[in-house]
Amino acid sequence: MAKPSSSKEPTRKPRQKPTPYVRKPKQVVDKNTPKTSATMPVVKKGRENLTLADWLSVFVFIDDHPLLSQEEVVRYFGEKKHGALTFSQSALSRNFKKRHELDARSQSTPMALSSKRVRVVTRPDVERALVLWIRHIEEMGETYTGDMLQSKRRRFEIMLQVPEEQRLSGKGWIHPFCRQFRIKEYRRHGEAGSVNLDAVVTERERMQGLLEKYAPRDRLNFDESGMFWRYAFNLVYS
Repeated sequence: MAKPSSSKEPTRKPRQKPTPYVRKPKQVVDKNTPKTSATMPVVKKGRENLTLADWLSVFVFIDDHPLLSQEEVVRYFGEKKHGALTFSQSALSRNFKKRHELDARSQSTPMALSSKRVRVVTRPDVERALVLWIRHIEEMGETYTGDMLQSKRRRFEIMLQVPEEQRLSGKGWIHPFCRQFRIKEYRRHGEAGSVNLDAVVTERERMQGLLEKYAPRDRLNFDESGMFWRYAFNLVYS
């Protein structure tokens, strides 16, 4: 059996000391600005769908340069060093013909500028009523849930006499609807998170029916009940 070598030479090749890790600065993203399809100028195969904000920026460039042909416009945006847009001349011609329609769609919903396709809505009147109800709830400082949205939509469909085959019975429409109108979900914690909001709505409706039997002067706020009991205590024990 060979004895271990007593040499002080290193048994492996020395490695260089690692340099400190350089973190890349995080890019600050403004959530309120429209999304864009602009990328670095690279060779791409096929076409790319542009957002509505991208097409409107192309139309503004055409207005500022009326002497340029559509081929030159396509080449200009495709060769930009920063924010290149890849689209064909036929796509430009097709979208430029319906420019007035695109301008009107940019004001339809908060997320219209970031969308690439028209969102198909079977009943715009129902969605308009639902959005107005949401704004009213938010102005009062109240909250709502997906189940409340579904119940309210069902009620609006009945009020607007929507045919049964056009009514939405599932919950698949809630996520696209909230994304289109920038409706965010917040999770409550503590005592606020332990409250059953559906039970609160039911109890409010029940209390409103009970209070209708009494005049406003005969209704006592729970916060004022302490004053009532102190007044009764003084009458009995004074």
